[in-house]
Amino acid sequence: MIKGSATKQGTMNYAEKYPLLSYKPLVPSGMYISGAGFGCYRVDVRVPEHQQALTKALLSGINLIDTSANYADGGSERLVGKVIGDLVAGGKIKREEVVVVSKVGYLQGENYSLSQECKKAGRPFKDLVLYDKRLEHCIHPEFLAEQLTMSLERLNLEMIDCYLLHNPEYYLNWAKQHKVAKAAARSEYLRRIRIAFLHLEKEVAAGRIQYYGISSNTFPRPMNNFDFTSLADIWNIARSISPEHHFRVIQFPLNLLETAGVTEKNQPVGKSLVEFAVNKGIGILTNRPLNAIREGDLIRLSENVYQGDAIQQVNEFKKQIAALDQSWGIVPTLSQLALRVLRSTTGVTAVLMGMRRDVYIDDVIYELSKPCETVGRGEIWEKISAL
Repeated sequence: MIKGSATKQGTMNYAEKYPLLSYKPLVPSGMYISGAGFGCYRVDVRVPEHQQALTKALLSGINLIDTSANYADGGSERLVGKVIGDLVAGGKIKREEVVVVSKVGYLQGENYSLSQECKKAGRPFKDLVLYDKRLEHCIHPEFLAEQLTMSLERLNLEMIDCYLLHNPEYYLNWAKQHKVAKAAARSEYLRRIRIAFLHLEKEVAAGRIQYYGISSNTFPRPMNNFDFTSLADIWNIARSISPEHHFRVIQFPLNLLETAGVTEKNQPVGKSLVEFAVNKGIGILTNRPLNAIREGDLIRLSENVYQGDAIQQVNEFKKQIAALDQSWGIVPTLSQLALRVLRSTTGVTAVLMGMRRDVYIDDVIYELSKPCETVGRGEIWEKISAL
């Protein structure tokens, strides 16, 4: 098992090796992370190409890895553990240079089978959400403790740097389906998050995680939506537990078509999600930068998946976006522009990118090497939303 964790000094030392790239602290006065992170959603230890890609990323200036217990049914975490282990053993990187994020909550594959065995034994996981066929969800402390142990084993790590509750709003979706009153559902939702946070503080004290947070697709939703996850409410829960709490990171979708994280004023005193997070010193990891979901449809923000007339539409869209801010300069591709808009926005700490192939890493490194001014850009995002 690899000892230690990411540290501020270690990540600063790593950043010094790649002076052309930009790095930001994940939390105030904390670890420094690259402007883009290696997203592990579709990677698996059984695919040699994925091992090569993560190795290349870590040796090219990417020091943030985002995975989850349910990605590739644990194969994603195993990949991260193998690659980091090999590189540390070979003296090519140090554990304190790399920030590892993982997530917990889903019961699929092996976890789903484990859940069924527990039910048969008469000890089902508490607060279990029966969401869909062969899909359950849970953030109860007993489940979190067991899952963290399993994740640490797969990752071959002594400590995970940031541990996120993965889409806890599944409870709200379940409650809506089962006709639970909105106020009652929200009260129960916050209760579940509170007891999860109380447990995660114990895991911090035990030295198994450094920080914790939430990855939720519904952080940016309008506040009157049934499944809305209120960052203000969650921040208040953390503060009520301890002024020195370790709730420090959130993750949510933000891209050129899903702009609500910046444009939706769903926090107190008319603030957006990003504005509120910045004010509280919460690190922001954005996902789905190139895979927007709009009205139930998946829209790729990359030219290489389109043909014929669609290419003209893509080029026109890119031209309109690029014209909104001259400081972005000339951007070769739509995918690079999508990343530039995100990383030039105040509050966005890092953008999680799918980099399972070498060519994807080349694309990201090229973009990160370009100078990029970071400002609020609230008005620009409003214009992007209007487009």
